[in-house]
Formats: sequence, structure tokens, C-alpha cells
Amino acid sequence: MAQRITFEKLTADGKGLAHWQDKALFAVGPLPGETAWMKIDRHHKTYVEATVKRFTETLPQRSPAAEDHYLSCSPWQGVAYDYQLELKHGMLKDAYARQAVKVAAVVGAPDQQHYRNKLEFSLRPAGDGTLQLAFHERGSVTELVAAPVGCLLGTPAMNQAAVALLAKLNTLPEAALAQTIIVRQSQATGAIIGVVMVSEAVTADWSTLATAKLAGVGVARRADHETMDLLWSQGTLELEETVGDLKLIYPWEAFFQVNPPAFVQALQAITKAVKPGAHVLDLYGGVGTIGLSVAATAASVLGIEINPVATRLAEVNARANDITNYQAMTSPSERLDAALFNGIDTVIVDPPRAGLHRRVVDRLLEVRPGRI
Repeated sequence: MAQRITFEKLTADGKGLAHWQDKALFAVGPLPGETAWMKIDRHHKTYVEATVKRFTETLPQRSPAAEDHYLSCSPWQGVAYDYQLELKHGMLKDAYARQAVKVAAVVGAPDQQHYRNKLEFSLRPAGDGTLQLAFHERGSVTELVAAPVGCLLGTPAMNQAAVALLAKLNTLPEAALAQTIIVRQSQATGAIIGVVMVSEAVTADWSTLATAKLAGVGVARRADHETMDLLWSQGTLELEETVGDLKLIYPWEAFFQVNPPAFVQALQAITKAVKPGAHVLDLYGGVGTIGLSVAATAASVLGIEINPVATRLAEVNARANDITNYQAMTSPSERLDAALFNGIDTVIVDPPRAGLHRRVVDRLLEVRPGRI
């Protein structure tokens, strides 16, 4: 049965907080002061999780979302951007309140739509024997919501490429093995690559997937948590990007910042924070974006990255940008030899979404570099 609930505030992770039957209630989407009919999804000992069924009272800063799947891709969609920044500033202050850290003003992104250089679509049955593009419902590993024409966070060209690639995939008997479609675009060159992820490594004729709209297309499967096996490809599956003064190459399977124009603003602050002559350790370094950006200020930079393909390209990127005081090394950050911290006075961390590994935290507390 749906419950009519008014929300009080946003938590540090962006969920709306309310109270229901003497328990805290959390949901994605509602803003402070808004009221909605809620479906109670999960009961826990001290709190419950819920999903919005229908808003009954909304703030004047909200307008209708542009996409049906907005909760899966951008729950802030339809909220006035200046108010978004105000709310996010409050979330950051709450997150750092116990550490008494002062949080500066939130810097807005140049664009609120079409800014992503990567879209990853799940695939679900369309009802006519074919597959359609979809996203996971937020918080669910099984339920999918349709996004048949793509997503406004990507460029029109990326969405068109995903739709075209899926149309070709739907003509193949192996389509049933497909799990996701990934499209990535260079904002510097406009080139787009696409990869179909499948569940099994089968021998098949994938050449139908080749399309003139893509600089490269491939089929791959995940071998384990860290490794992708490329089963077939045509064209190039590497992209060139410009970030600040750097020209960078990155592969289809490696992490790369999804919003380069906004990230440039962060890089300016990071570079300013590195003192001249610093010896820098760049953990989770990827293809070198941050480490190479600070190399002009630093005496030396050592980039640590778990993906060997990204490590190789970080060194390629260093040479291409005539940077000689940068070195890349393949290793999980949590398994670094303690000796690598010797002489390091500045550590940069850009971990995955899950955050820093506990061993990394412990090591930083142990060595206490001059600046993090």
C-alpha cells in the first residue's frame, strides 16, 4: 500500500530523508519539503527504503523531468541547476561536518545535458523478440527501465550510434548472449566507438556489427572483475581526448573522466595544490590524466594503476606530451610496497565509486605525506 510522505532533507549521498512509523525513510528523487505517495520497498531494523509513485506537492524549483528513466540516469533532472548546487553544497557540508572541514562553494558544470562521453546501456526484451536499450532501476540489480532512444546525458550522435548498433545486433542469432552496449565518444575529435558485452565467449561472425558511423566496434566479455576479453573488433577501440593542455589516448575498457569540461576545473584546483618541486604519488592513476597534469609543477610523479592497458597508455601519453618526469606502474593501490612511499610528499587519490580501500587509508595514516 502506498504511503503519503513529506520529506525533510537530503542525506550526504543525495537521498531524500523522511520519517514513517518511527523509522527513518530514504528514497531517491524527493527534495526537502516535497510530498509524494511512496511505495515501501524494504524494511530494515532502524530504517526503510521507498520508491516514489507520484508527487503530490513539489517545489517551485522543480519542473517535469525530460525522460521517463530519469531516476536511473540523473535523479536531479528537472531541478533548477542553481538550486541543485545549493543542495549539493549542503550535502557536502553534512558529509564533512564531523571533521570540521570547511567546504568551499560548489563549482557548476558547463553543461547539464549531452556532457557524458560514455553511455552504458543494459538490454531488455522489447516484446517483439528483439532487444531494446535500458538502464537498471536505481538500487536494483535485476529490474530494468526502457530507454529505447538513449539518454540525454549523452550526445545525440552517441545515442544514434547505440540505436544503430543495437539494430544490427538484433539481426544476429547471438543477440541473446548480449548483456550491455557501451558507446564512448571523444569530445575533441567526435569519434565514437561501440562495444557489445556478451555473457559467453562464442565463435561467431560479428561482422554485421560494423557500421560507418563508428570509428571502431567490438564484442567482448568480462573475464573477471578486472579483465575484459575482446572477442572481435573492427577499426580502433582507442579514443583521443584533449584535457586542458594534454592530448590523451584511452582504451574502450579503461576509466576516463566522463565530463572533461567540468573535470578541467577540478584539475586547475589540483594543480594549484601541488607545490613546486613536489614528489607525487598518483593512486588510481588511469591513463595519467591527473598525474600528467601536475607533472609541470612536480619534481616527479609516479602513477599507480591496476589496469595494465591504462598503465601502458599513461606512458604513451607522457611521451606524446613530452613529459619526462612521469612514470606509470601497474599495481592495485592497496598492495603497494611501502618503499614506494619513501620520499613522497604529495599523494593524489582518485578512487573508484566505492572509495578508498581500507589498506590505502591505513597506509596514508601510517606514512602521513605532507599533502593529500
